[in-house]
Amino acid sequence: MKKYIENIISNKLYIYVSLTTFVLLNISYAFDVSPKFYGTYLPFSFEFDIVKFVVIISLSSVITVLGGLIKSDFLKLIWYIVLIMQYYSSAVLFAYCLDISFGVVLQNVILLAILFFGDFIDFKISLPSISLKNNYKTFLIFSVILFVPFIYYYWQFISLADLFLNKDDIYKTRDLFRSINVPFLGYLISPLSRVIFPIMMVYAIRSRKYYLFIIAAMSIAYLFLCSATKSVLIGGILTAFFYYGNEWKDKFKLFSGLIITLLIVSFIASYFFQFKDITDAFVRRVFFVPPYFDNIYHSYFGSNYTYWGHSPFGMHLHNVDYMNGKGVSMFIGEDILHFDGLNANTGIITEGFLSFGYIGVAVHSIAFLGVIAYLKNLNLSPHYFGILFAYIFYLNSSLLSTLLVTHGLLFLLIVFTLFLRDSKDSFIN
Repeated sequence: MKKYIENIISNKLYIYVSLTTFVLLNISYAFDVSPKFYGTYLPFSFEFDIVKFVVIISLSSVITVLGGLIKSDFLKLIWYIVLIMQYYSSAVLFAYCLDISFGVVLQNVILLAILFFGDFIDFKISLPSISLKNNYKTFLIFSVILFVPFIYYYWQFISLADLFLNKDDIYKTRDLFRSINVPFLGYLISPLSRVIFPIMMVYAIRSRKYYLFIIAAMSIAYLFLCSATKSVLIGGILTAFFYYGNEWKDKFKLFSGLIITLLIVSFIASYFFQFKDITDAFVRRVFFVPPYFDNIYHSYFGSNYTYWGHSPFGMHLHNVDYMNGKGVSMFIGEDILHFDGLNANTGIITEGFLSFGYIGVAVHSIAFLGVIAYLKNLNLSPHYFGILFAYIFYLNSSLLSTLLVTHGLLFLLIVFTLFLRDSKDSFIN
């Protein structure tokens, strides 16, 4: 028992900072998100129930403290990010919104419990590797070869105005590129913008080859202009932001500092100056829209599991014709919520629930654990964390098959294995 207490005390930074974030999320929802966005298509109601409040505060405190028992610095970082991004948001929404099912909270408790076991999974990865330091020119040439088709097919449709992130311009560009989409490029944009060029950015900073950094950054910006997908641009920015700090603990400081700062700034701007754009783009969309959608999935599929019939993993053996040929997120957005064009994205854990209830949640949680355990044993340099962070974020907004293929997670695992294994020890191999 004494050993466990000592472990928890040694990780008090994670615990205190996480609980501070939890308090700020409660304040933000109660005094900013709910009053400002109650009348929107997702009505964020506020009803104080002392029983639910006490249950959530108690459960959240216990879970947060238990995370301090995790020994692996890498796993601890991932665990606390999942706690803040997924569990806390669902817990706050459940505490104050009467229509939210506890199942939305429970699925994240299951995920955190299963991730905990990653501390006991250790194995040696004995696969061929390639030195990035000695082969960066080959890496660059490979990147250029994959990048050239985007110039050939899309250059005439590019609008530099999208760099100003105006909503109307962004939506117009997205509609345009949907109509001229070149299929094979759709599978290349994520590997390039979220894996290849971000790796090049990190390598360039470390090796002080700043021309490479400029090439990579401009390439990411161009790929953003080819899709108007903000996550492409943000991913590049976060890659540079999370470069700093030599330990995994430093990444938690950067992450929590960024989240806490944005929560405070968004609240002040919205509550005192009626400027709610930050609250809308960050707090509402990142923290509270996903669990709200999750609750809708729980409500509809709770007695109507798909048994992975919606997914390539189920080989479409279970009949889901009632979706009228639509993807599950578009089906929920258009047929259940009745908003034309609404893509009600959900993450891999909720996908597990709609597939086979809490058994499905466990299956998808184990799949995520497998990826995290593999990454842990690659012994990666913390300087590459910004690349990983984008995929942790997708945990809450992408289906499993989409995450692996379209968003390039499988590609990331292959490239990390070939070029970045044991990079923590020698950073540049």
